[in-house]
Amino acid sequence: MSRRARVGRFTVSAVILAVGCLLASTTSSATATATATAAGSAVKWHPGHYITSDWWHNAGTPASMASSELQVVNTSPNLRGWKGNYYWAALETGKGVYDFSVIDAELARLNQGNPVPRKKLIIGLSSSGFLRTHDQDPGGFLNAVLPSYLTTDTTYGSAPKAGTNGWWYGGSGFAITAAVWRQAVTDRVIALLQALGARYNSNPDVEGVVLTETASQVGEGGGYNDNTLLSQLERTLTAATAAFPNTNVVIENNFLGNQPNTSALVLFQNSHRVAESGPDLLGKTAADKTSPPKELTWGQQCVTGYPGTGCANLTGSIAVIQNVDEPELLGTQFQGAGAPFTPLDIYHNGEDYLHASHLMWTYLVGRPTNNWPTIAAMVDTHPIRYTACPTSYPGCDTR
Repeated sequence: MSRRARVGRFTVSAVILAVGCLLASTTSSATATATATAAGSAVKWHPGHYITSDWWHNAGTPASMASSELQVVNTSPNLRGWKGNYYWAALETGKGVYDFSVIDAELARLNQGNPVPRKKLIIGLSSSGFLRTHDQDPGGFLNAVLPSYLTTDTTYGSAPKAGTNGWWYGGSGFAITAAVWRQAVTDRVIALLQALGARYNSNPDVEGVVLTETASQVGEGGGYNDNTLLSQLERTLTAATAAFPNTNVVIENNFLGNQPNTSALVLFQNSHRVAESGPDLLGKTAADKTSPPKELTWGQQCVTGYPGTGCANLTGSIAVIQNVDEPELLGTQFQGAGAPFTPLDIYHNGEDYLHASHLMWTYLVGRPTNNWPTIAAMVDTHPIRYTACPTSYPGCDTR
């Protein structure tokens, strides 16, 4: 299942967020990389093209399901690594009981055959999951996404379905999401990140951890408030960088309730060396329809210094580690903007506007449009151009 719902497009607020704007950098080196002189503060940095799975692990998903994707990565010289996607329930089987065996098994498969250079893993972690219809009864899907202790313990607050707790509908009603605007719920997300960091921060093959799309966490009840969600996400990101001092911490900050809060979080990311991402990247032809481009998410607009966002141009300062998902590749959404987009069109948007260092392409097989061979052919002839260490980072370790 595709894991996004397109939230309504709101009018961009003219509110100017001055805080943090001076942190911007216009650095646009196409090939330079930097290695920190103090190795202890350096962040692992291996830009390039990555595969991302078109499916999500739940508690019952075996590592063998990723075998074909990992084989493609291992045998493709122009792929830098693989992003595995994991629902929260796949990694925490009971309160404080963590099972990372599937990640370990996939890490072991990732470099079979000893490819040079070694391939890197990016861990996608989600506390929300998308539904096919608005406010659909999640049924068994609830505990495929969220650990059962969270949804049965009244400590984590009410839920819209009787007998459950700790979650609500988000993403304009097309998602179930952990109620992370509640501190008790966020505390559990932080605990998971601390456990992951303790295990994987020192692993040179673990490039990053990507946190849930913000649009899916915009709730429709249960005490939800835009400002409360913003403050809890800032808590989460602060804890995440502490748990992963040498690993890229990334959040898919696309639409956080309103433009000012989305921009505020991007500026917080920039000042706390957290990378920007999102589930969707349209083609450059869509972004070129206006100047500056409007066919970008609110988070992307802030990164590029779009007027009215309260942001200076942050390219070169903030890392952009961007996902490319099904809808823009298959044309199941964004038809009005020109979807489906060719991989080359999407690549040009990521490079020319966002200066993305990592592009993570959904691995599509058996589809009528943009099957993996089409994407691979583009990847093989168009390397990532913006590989410089972000100026907001303390340094980058390119070993």
